Amino acid sequence: MEKKREKSSYFYENILRGKRLLLTLLMIGVIHASSFGTPQPTFLNIELNQTSLIEVFNTIKRQSDYTFLYSVEDVEVFKNISITNKSGDIKDILDESLKGTNLEYKIKDKVIIIKPATNKEQKMSPNSGQTQEKKTITGIIKDDQNMALPGVSVVIKGTSTGVSTDIDGKYSIDVPVKGTVLVFSFIGMNPQEISITNQTQLNITLSSSSEQLNEVTVVVSNGYQKIDRRLFTGAATKIDAKQAKVDGIVDVGRMLEGKVAGVSVQNVSGTFGAAPKIRVRGASSIYGDTKPLWVVDGVVLEDVVDISPDELSSGDVSTLISSSVAGINADDIASFSILKDASATALYGARAMNGVIVITTKKGNAGKTTVNITSEMTVKQKPNYGQYDIMNSQEQMSMFTDMERKGWLTHASMARSQDGGIYFKMYNAINTYDAEQGKFALDNTPEARTNFLRRYEYANTDWFDILFRNSLQQNHSVSISGGSDKSKFYVSTSWLHDDGWTIADQVDRYTINMRGDFELSDKLSVGIQTKGSIREQETPGSFDRTNDVVNGNYKREFDINPFSYAMNTSRTITPYDENGNLEYFRMNHAPFNVINEYKNNKNELNVLDLNIQADLSYKFNKNLNYKFIGSLRYVKSTNEHKIMGESNVARAYRANDDATVAEANRYLYTDPENPNANPVVVLPHGGFYNREDNSLKNYYFRNIINWNKTFDETHIVNVLAGQELKYVDRQKTYFNGYGYQYDKGGVVYTDPNIIKSTVQSGYSYFGMTPLRDRSIAAFTNVGYSYKGKYTFNGTARIDGSNKLGEAKSARYLPTWNVSGKWDVKSESFLANVDAISYLQLRGTYGLTASMGRSTNSQIVLRNELTTTPYESERQNGMVISALENSELTWEKQYETNLGFDIGLFNNRISLQTDVYKRNGFDLIAAIRTSGIGGEAWKYANYADMESKGIEFTLNTKNIKTNDFSWTTNLTFAYNENEITKLESKPNIFSLVKSEGGAILGGPVRGLYSIPFAGLNEDGIPTFKDANGETTQDVYFQDKDTEYLKYEGSIDPKVTGGLSNQIKYKNWNLNIFMTYQMGNKIRLYPSFHANYSDMDAITRDMNNRWIMKGDEKLTTIPTLVSKRMYDKYGSDLESTYNAYNYSDQRVAKGDFVRMKEISLSYNLPKSALQKIGLNSAQVKAQGTNLFLLYSDSKLNGQDPEFFGAGGVAMPVAKQYTVTLKLGF
Repeated sequence: MEKKREKSSYFYENILRGKRLLLTLLMIGVIHASSFGTPQPTFLNIELNQTSLIEVFNTIKRQSDYTFLYSVEDVEVFKNISITNKSGDIKDILDESLKGTNLEYKIKDKVIIIKPATNKEQKMSPNSGQTQEKKTITGIIKDDQNMALPGVSVVIKGTSTGVSTDIDGKYSIDVPVKGTVLVFSFIGMNPQEISITNQTQLNITLSSSSEQLNEVTVVVSNGYQKIDRRLFTGAATKIDAKQAKVDGIVDVGRMLEGKVAGVSVQNVSGTFGAAPKIRVRGASSIYGDTKPLWVVDGVVLEDVVDISPDELSSGDVSTLISSSVAGINADDIASFSILKDASATALYGARAMNGVIVITTKKGNAGKTTVNITSEMTVKQKPNYGQYDIMNSQEQMSMFTDMERKGWLTHASMARSQDGGIYFKMYNAINTYDAEQGKFALDNTPEARTNFLRRYEYANTDWFDILFRNSLQQNHSVSISGGSDKSKFYVSTSWLHDDGWTIADQVDRYTINMRGDFELSDKLSVGIQTKGSIREQETPGSFDRTNDVVNGNYKREFDINPFSYAMNTSRTITPYDENGNLEYFRMNHAPFNVINEYKNNKNELNVLDLNIQADLSYKFNKNLNYKFIGSLRYVKSTNEHKIMGESNVARAYRANDDATVAEANRYLYTDPENPNANPVVVLPHGGFYNREDNSLKNYYFRNIINWNKTFDETHIVNVLAGQELKYVDRQKTYFNGYGYQYDKGGVVYTDPNIIKSTVQSGYSYFGMTPLRDRSIAAFTNVGYSYKGKYTFNGTARIDGSNKLGEAKSARYLPTWNVSGKWDVKSESFLANVDAISYLQLRGTYGLTASMGRSTNSQIVLRNELTTTPYESERQNGMVISALENSELTWEKQYETNLGFDIGLFNNRISLQTDVYKRNGFDLIAAIRTSGIGGEAWKYANYADMESKGIEFTLNTKNIKTNDFSWTTNLTFAYNENEITKLESKPNIFSLVKSEGGAILGGPVRGLYSIPFAGLNEDGIPTFKDANGETTQDVYFQDKDTEYLKYEGSIDPKVTGGLSNQIKYKNWNLNIFMTYQMGNKIRLYPSFHANYSDMDAITRDMNNRWIMKGDEKLTTIPTLVSKRMYDKYGSDLESTYNAYNYSDQRVAKGDFVRMKEISLSYNLPKSALQKIGLNSAQVKAQGTNLFLLYSDSKLNGQDPEFFGAGGVAMPVAKQYTVTLKLGF
């Protein structure tokens, strides 16, 4: 098999070699900086005014042989030190410079050690030199997610006197009674200044600063525990909700696109409720789930239905409930934390192989009750034919003329054709005799036919304009929060209404969120939260997609997807006649008008999602605490497919014009007990009422004991232990009702033959599938840090699930992780290197896991009726759906991660980089068996794969003044994977389809093509077969695939985003682009062996083969004549489908997209005070605006969208105006 894979081992070896060199140099620096001599008396002469304490130390170093050893965190807060004409011994200088601080020094040899004072209390103002009356201020510092912040600097303004908050965010400081201003500051947060009057307790909330890199502050919570940030050693990214939120985008999963290095978001469908294809560091399973774990407020968000990555792009109705976060109001979110490597995800154990996305929602704050209102008005712009290469009506009519010459579109063939457009309508008029007028509706003359067709030739119907609209979407949200120190509350509600981008869809969503947090005592606190959402959605009626592996294509019956219809329907077809009435053509032997179809064939989806959560925390002492979380979630989705009697579907079941039509209509019924009888109608009245319900009931309980202690302000230890229990019940029920008469009050008229036909075909018209998922886990984590400089972490967890094999070795799995971090900046040899703001090195190695495609641990038996030719011979039977799989166990993965974080020039430049390698093993895939027991293929743990990659986030503060700032943020990620063990034998179709396939030596989803060998002398496409011979016959079920051409991975190898944020006073401009590279995509299947006069044709056909010799000039196949089609039969369909799946129909998936341009204005405080508001913002934003670059072969095809029909729609270009008010 031809392969064109890029090899990157040299790339990674050089990266790792560079890291080893960096570590070696830094270690040499440590050894050198640790060599000190014998101290000698030193006299200095120093004059400094209003400078930092670090600069004082640097001045001393320049005038002496002394070296300083201190923690930057301890000394960087003191920035107002003045030493005037001070001459004397170094001790005198140190006494003067540390006066009024909470620091003391110790001289050992030539090393001056600076540390917090132990038995010293500052009672003197450093500026006055006089004793002042003091009082003590205490309080708690939290972030805007209401989580305690350890290490916050609390300093008396104008002095160097200050303290830092402890692990619980608490502080206590003595201040002068009068004229004191406290300054609260923390890396990554906006500082605050508070004037002290009569307060004795002061609780502060610091908001995140968009100018700081979020990796610095990500570590206050990972969904399980609150830890000192110095103990975090994993690869993770934290994004404040304000940074992540994209106005007008409702699904919160789509907001992460391009904003987090290593997180790939592909919008394979833009329909509300359909999940994007999200991967953290690429795929980790071949056939199992690859989407990350969503965690909201510490609880895993279970999926209602299990949708595979391939199925996300299918357009099936089930994809509308594939997004587990579709019911979350984005305004309720405080932050996202994306946990990437084995260390960051370790506590999630055997569910975290695909990464974890933690959502933390907002909480109430103590103090004045606040009200926030957000209103978004979004207009979605309808597409137009200028983006695509579809023929206009005149070009199409020219094609029809050519088809006529080649024997198509004749009177005889069109009169009883299954599908018919303008030619069917013309011949039908020729055949229609008007008795009153005494003539036919249309004369059968060349002039009359030409005049009839002329109207349609110049119609140039704009289906995008007719079926789409510049719709208005509204999203309104209101939240109220407040409370006291002992009790806080947060309540919000929202309403989303989308008129529908097309005339066939609309959606309403309502959400509510109520949260209360209560401190019952100094030791005991509880929290209660209720979240709920209701969705009412309408889409065009749709049936599930099926595979035609014989001819090599997908099929969907009665597909009326507006986008697919506009792309695939001839522009000669008109929706209205000359009198303004709906104009009907023919489809499935029955009258068809797409506008009528939307009125009579629709899906109505209703989703209820309710979650009740409680947590309890008990603090035994300042070091030991216990935490409990319990959650109950109930989800119920109901999809009603209403197919009315006037729909094309119902009429197709009644199409019985004559014997020829009846014989050709597959929706009529022929009784197998009377095979010579004529087919009969089985739906004489009414339509269909098809219903599918999916429900989920989820209980979750977790208990955690956490011990955290710092010894001598040097040794930081954190120990955690806990257990959790998960209980999930899923149930799917369906019912297909026949003969429901919507126009007669729901009276049902069911013909017994339709039930008989369904049962004889081996199908049931109703059913129920219950699924029970039970799991239990225990875990522990130990973290140690020496002064925050050297940090080590270890985690162990054991999981058990009833979905795995019954054997204990299969059902229960221990996972583990070890990691470490070195804070290089805190070393003495870098402490005085002002150019480096921070530098940290990280390393992780661990075992993670996933459940994969595990379905059963015991034998699965199902009852059914046997299929027999005669009703009297039918019997009840039991079939083996799946044999016992007692040894089926978890999919596993070893992961190594190396990373470093560096900030330069006071964090004007910040860079976070990670390099990783993953080795997946025991992956679940189907394996061929001997067939004993009735299963030819069985799932087993035998496949392996490996993946590797590099990712970085670069942030630069290009300009920063009081009124103006310009910040740039670049994310980049490279990932590649390879299957190293796989014994399955895929057929040709499973490898050449748009979703790609898996094969040994290839990526998880590689795109393969049938090698094109050119056109033959008749203009028919030919191909190279397995023997290298030229043929036009391709058998799509053939398992001999070695000769296929490898095109590349369907998943991008490179993903990322680039944002530029410019602020001027109260104005904020944001320009954000996303990009992806390194993948291949299949072009839409546009070529067919025969076309009807309903089909749209691409302009590629203008360059088609026309006469002998053209095969040397073009690769576009000919328009097949009726004679040639009859000669080759249906095999010619496979030939043209093979051309659609050949290497001629592949394009690069690379693109650069202008994702967002927004401009916002915040009203100044002076204006707010006049109108009685706390805050007000107006924002205008354009989203998904245009492609800056894509492959020209796409001809307008969106590189992320598969165009599968059904309910799948591309992501729209949209414009949003947002108004935010705070009271």
